[in-house]
Amino acid sequence: CIPVDDASAILRQVGDAQVVGIDEAQFFDLDLVDVANRLADDCRRVVVAGLDQDYRGVPFEPMPQLMAVAEYVSKTLAVCMVCGSPADRSQRLVHRDGRVLLGASEVYEARCRAHWRPDHFDAQQERLPLRGTG
Repeated sequence: CIPVDDASAILRQVGDAQVVGIDEAQFFDLDLVDVANRLADDCRRVVVAGLDQDYRGVPFEPMPQLMAVAEYVSKTLAVCMVCGSPADRSQRLVHRDGRVLLGASEVYEARCRAHWRPDHFDAQQERLPLRGTG
């Protein structure tokens, strides 16, 4: 694992690796799409992981562009912290300005569509019945 500050640094660090894994892709800019394509064009296997949506449900750049040029896309789901259903969204638990807020379980938790409330930040208040059930 080699931390990098920007996507172009990946090209400088890759050496002769045949498989390049890129984690937390949502924290890179759109240059990552060019870097991933260049690596793939050089016959390297490129595996990219990252969130496809921010806490508001807005697509997280550069994930949509990466998914569009990828040969294979797998969407792995988490487990909703309210009901245990498959979860594809991030519930922000604290109110802070800014799209990106680094943190773990005290800042975000996985939610299914039924329990995701993009405008609510009180984790205890979110323990509600499913929508349409009362």
